[in-house]
Amino acid sequence: MSKLIFEIKGDERKWDVLLNDFLGEELKKECIVESDATVKKHWARVHFLNYKPNKELVNKLAESENIMSAYIIDNKKITKKIR
Repeated sequence: MSKLIFEIKGDERKWDVLLNDFLGEELKKECIVESDATVKKHWARVHFLNYKPNKELVNKLAESENIMSAYIIDNKKITKKIR
């Protein structure tokens, strides 16, 4: 089973809107979001626990300035580092 995990920076008060715009409503429903913040930074870790290959999403993650890291995991090992 593959997982896709990425970290995105942004305004924590707007995660719902930000992720809806970035992922789309359908994909947003499939993910789990963990947010965290410090005085200077706000970010969220987004998990797709049942990731199905999606080239469009991978391209968005690779090109976005707001993505801090992104990778695909299979059997507890990183199989593809996107960013």
